[in-house]
Parts: sequence; C-alpha cells; structure tokens
Amino acid sequence: MAVTDAERMGPIAETSATVKPAAPLRSGAATKVLATLAVIAALWWGQRFLIPLAAGLMLAMLVMPLALRLERWLHSPVAAAALTLVLVIATLTMGAMVFGAQLVRVAERVPEMISMAAQQMAERDPGTESVLTRARAALQQLDRATDRVMAGKPLVRPGRRAAVVAPVSVTVTTKPNNNITDGAAVALRVTAVSGSSVLLNLAGNLSIIFFIAFFVLLGGKTLAVRFLGLWGYDAQVHLRAQRAMRECARQIRIYAGVLLVTNTVVGVAVWLAFSVANLPDAAGWGVTAAVLHVVPYLGMALLTVLGAAEAFLAHETLGAALGMASFLVLLSTLIGTLVAAWLQGRAAKMNSATVFIGLVFWGALWGVWGLFLGPALVVLLKVLAEHSRSGARLAKLMQG
Repeated sequence: MAVTDAERMGPIAETSATVKPAAPLRSGAATKVLATLAVIAALWWGQRFLIPLAAGLMLAMLVMPLALRLERWLHSPVAAAALTLVLVIATLTMGAMVFGAQLVRVAERVPEMISMAAQQMAERDPGTESVLTRARAALQQLDRATDRVMAGKPLVRPGRRAAVVAPVSVTVTTKPNNNITDGAAVALRVTAVSGSSVLLNLAGNLSIIFFIAFFVLLGGKTLAVRFLGLWGYDAQVHLRAQRAMRECARQIRIYAGVLLVTNTVVGVAVWLAFSVANLPDAAGWGVTAAVLHVVPYLGMALLTVLGAAEAFLAHETLGAALGMASFLVLLSTLIGTLVAAWLQGRAAKMNSATVFIGLVFWGALWGVWGLFLGPALVVLLKVLAEHSRSGARLAKLMQG
C-alpha cells in the first residue's frame, strides 16, 4: 500500500499549520507600533496647528453652557458667543494684570536685592579656606593652564622638569576682562529679545484659540452633525459618537473645576504663608500663585523664585528666602502634583499614574502648552477609547 506525502509528513504538517498564524500576529504588532510612532511624529510636527485647535475646542466645550444660556436671553447666537468670550478674556486679563504688577514690583527691587547680597558676601570672613576662595583659585589655575596650552608651552607639573621643546610662534588673543556687570547686561538683552518673541507667539496663539472657539460656538451643532455624517448613517455608531462628545464636554468642565479648586487652595495657602511671614501684599501674591498654578510645574517654579526674592528683600537674610522657597516647593508638590492628579483621577475614574504619565508625555511633546493641556487630553483619550470598540483595551488600562 502506497504511503502518500501527507501521511509521511503528518507531524511536520501539523506543526507548520500551528505556527503559520504567528506571522500575521507579529506583522500586526509591528504595524501598530509604526502607526503609534507615526501619530506621535505627526503630533510633534503639526503642533503649531494642533495646539490652537485643541485649546480652542476645549474652550468652546467649557463655555458652551454659558453661551447657550446667554443665547436664550439675548436671542442672538453671535452676541452670546461674543459676550461669553469677552467675559473669559476679562477674567484672564485681570489675572495677568495682578501677576504683571507683582513681577514688575519684584523686578524694580532687583538692584536692591543684588546690593544686599553683595553686602552680605563682603561681610563674610575672607579666610583662605573658604569655598569661594578655593573655587576662584582653581578657576584661575585652569585659566593659566589653558593659556599655556594655547601658546604651545608645556605644562609644568610639581616635582618634574619641563621638557625642552622648540619654541612655537603662536599669536594669543587676549580676552577682554568680562565682569559680572557685563555678563548681566548681555543676559538681560538676550532675555528681553527671547521674552518678546515668546509673548508674540503667545498672543498669536491666544487670538487663534479665541477665534476657533467663537466659530465653534456659532456653528457647533451643524459641525457636530456633519462630523457624525462622515461615519455613515449607522444609528449605533451615531449614538456612541454622541455619547462620546457629551462625555468629552463633561470631562473638560470637570477638569476646569479641579483646576479651580487646586488653584484656589494654592492661592489661599500662599496668602496665609506670606501674611505669617509679614511680607507685603500677601493677597496679591495669593492671586499670583493661583494664576501661575494654571501651568503645572513651570508656574510654581517661577513662583518659588519670586517668593524667595520677596522674602529676601523683606527680611534681608538668605534663611528667610530658603525657607519660603522650601515651603512653596512643598506646596506645589502636595497640591499641584499629588492632590491634582488624585482629584483628576477620581473625577475621570482614571489611574492617577496614568494622569501623571500623560502629563509628562504631553509636556515633552508640546512644552508649556502640553503641560497645560496634558491632563485634559489624557482624559479625552480615555473617553474616546471607552466609546470605541478598538480602544477597549486602552480604556481598561487607563481605568482607576
């Protein structure tokens, strides 16, 4: 009886049949990884367009209830949208004016602070074993060694005779004797130029954000219906998309509420701390802290520097400045990081670690705007994943 090829290779055929589906799995995983990297690259490359778009849409979802209420009173969508955004601009302007006043007041006292620091340094014991003396001597030795190398001369080490080398004619250009004043003047000029460009970019982004929010408030309903029409006329798809859009708007308002609560707590704590420390304008510093806390980490870092400078000017001791800086760092760590992440996670039913990791990701991708929009973007991603069949695993991973 003849044996067929299938019977002769039966075990091998079964093994190969079992292994074959593994190749599509590997290719599918590679495709997902490449798609994820492509999305991240697109987010980074298109940030000039995506940042104002995301911020404008979030602003429109945040103020939509107020705009609808004003529309019922004014009977004009245009007037309602314009009045809503005018109120938002007025609120931001008031906060910026308070912060700007505090910044200008500290900047005007910078020469006094420098003079006090110089006086305290001059009053210290000029011993030969002080850290400043040894550091200055080491830098001078390094400078002399560099000049000898540039001039082609050998270094003379202790206990050894210098080797005799042929003289090399090298022209050494003497460097100007730059002092601290010259360096500070150059730094101020550079800071002024860079700061002006940053302010211009911020003003441009804010104008685009408000225009996007204005037009979304005007034609939001029509735009939403047409956006849903891109997926056809499946009733279930439309229902899931509508639920996702409503949940996104609700989560944006929750995020704004969490931000309002944490900023208020930070402002009150700073006001009390400055009052106890007998610092001037404690209420103004509380409002400044609440405004700066809108931007995570960077805002509180700036507040720490300004608060330490104010304490140094008021009490004329480095201990007071370090104490105030330590308090502000501790406050920003507890309220700005732990409590804010915990409240956001509880409100959105998310893992607090997910919120923090998402904040780091968006901050690395979009800078300051990423730090500001990051928590809301993480929550929106979780909402979209919950209302999508393909994102069920991601939503389960992000759940608290």
